[in-house]
Amino acid sequence: MIVFKYINLICILLICAYLGKYKSQSYENRVFELNRFQNALIMFKSKIEFTYEPLKNIFEDISKSIYENDENIFSNALKDETNITLSWNRAVNNTQNSFNKEDREHIKMLGKMLGKTDVKGQVNEIDLCISLINMQLNKAELEKEKNCKLFKTIGIVLGLGICIVLI
Repeated sequence: MIVFKYINLICILLICAYLGKYKSQSYENRVFELNRFQNALIMFKSKIEFTYEPLKNIFEDISKSIYENDENIFSNALKDETNITLSWNRAVNNTQNSFNKEDREHIKMLGKMLGKTDVKGQVNEIDLCISLINMQLNKAELEKEKNCKLFKTIGIVLGLGICIVLI
């Protein structure tokens, strides 16, 4: 009976530690996703600036090279070919990633001018979006630095607290 009790206590401790690790992983995922999106924007900018390819081809290339055909905003924007601005906004809202609301708003700003201006205007819009994403990335790294260790520690302390109460 005592062995069963200790096995349960160890399971409770491991579950709480896992939950703390899981919560801290969301901060790490956000930094990773923002980095990947920033790299995609840099590729987008260079392709528009130097190759003059259509947006559809550029989005396909970005999906293949940066995201390796994972679900992403660029591939989801291609699914609805009616209006690029509406497609972009739907893709930003419907894509499953770790972006928060503020990140999504900055990304949606890029969609307002896609395909509506000349190359120089689109490059300027992409530069603006890159700078906004860079600011969000700095904020995300600070949050990650602060909260990752916190949630891991809280998970372990909570598990130990529950185990002590149950002993």
